Amino acid sequence: MINALIPFVLPLALTTSPDTHNLHSYYQVRAYVTGYNTVAAQTDATPCIAASGANICGRRDTIACPPHIRFGTVVEIRGTTYVCEDRMAHKFHRRFDISCDRDEDCPYQVTGWATIRVYH
Repeated sequence: MINALIPFVLPLALTTSPDTHNLHSYYQVRAYVTGYNTVAAQTDATPCIAASGANICGRRDTIACPPHIRFGTVVEIRGTTYVCEDRMAHKFHRRFDISCDRDEDCPYQVTGWATIRVYH
């Protein structure tokens, strides 16, 4: 009986791929998003070193998250995923700041309200 089902079930198993977003649980938050460049004038004396200790220069996948979100957490904003490597000041407990590396146009392009998926 099982042998009779294999020709029908096996092709389905081989061609079906999981949706990766459904594999992880997340919550959504509406927050204000800004962007910053990895330069001393917008950060501190070591703009390439994030609060997590990671070197973020040359990367466009990092973000400063509110203090209650752990380093390494993945967030999705407008279809793009980022890794929380930096930290927002405590007074900005509901804001996210995308690292635009040295692209000076980027901060203006990413700024605004957004619904953010925060993956566990």
